Amino acid sequence: MQVIGMYGYVDKYDFVIATARTLNIMSKSVLVIDATSDQKYRYIIPSIDKSEKYVNQYGEIDFAIGFESYTSLDEYLKEKNIDINLYSYVLIDIENADMYRKFKDAPVSKAYMYIDTNVLSVAKNEELVRAMRDDNPEKELVFSKILYRAYLSRAATTYLEDKIANYAVKWTDEVYDISTDEQDMMVNIDSQFSGLIDIRKHTKTYIMYMCEYISKLLGDEDPKTILKEIKRRKN
Repeated sequence: MQVIGMYGYVDKYDFVIATARTLNIMSKSVLVIDATSDQKYRYIIPSIDKSEKYVNQYGEIDFAIGFESYTSLDEYLKEKNIDINLYSYVLIDIENADMYRKFKDAPVSKAYMYIDTNVLSVAKNEELVRAMRDDNPEKELVFSKILYRAYLSRAATTYLEDKIANYAVKWTDEVYDISTDEQDMMVNIDSQFSGLIDIRKHTKTYIMYMCEYISKLLGDEDPKTILKEIKRRKN
């Protein structure tokens, strides 16, 4: 099992769902944990369960909604005779410092920072990184950078990196520029209403970045192989 921290004050749920679906296409079992402050996935993932907390399947992916910590989710699954460690990947969508503190018990093995360059997003991401540093004063904080629907000017890049640099963050050489055009946005909307997550309908640019991104997550797959599986898979 790999636990992937998907950090950043950005509405990235569509990309998280697409990530989970592509991993699923590559025969990986996936659990997505909604650690957003307003429980966005509760409104996106179709469910008849009205409980405060639950795990629901959507598009062959499990989604955990309404939990206050990784430990509480683990205990809930054990009550259902499910071992969380049997998932290939656990993706945690964490937006801000408050939600990080609630889920800091998650055994994250790889961390991505999703970046937008509006002032609010930068400020919230700085608060998030500060909370991580306060809780782990000696731990190396390493992120891969995902520029999500953002245009980074030189001034914005310098401002952001100067802010984050105050907390001794290290960046990997993985940098993804995930832009979405009108077609991608329509695909995301359609998937929310149809219950089908069809990666093939996205733009060629979006799909190629997804393949490169998933290739790094898997560690042993060529992006061309992933592309072939996406094209082959019928939803």
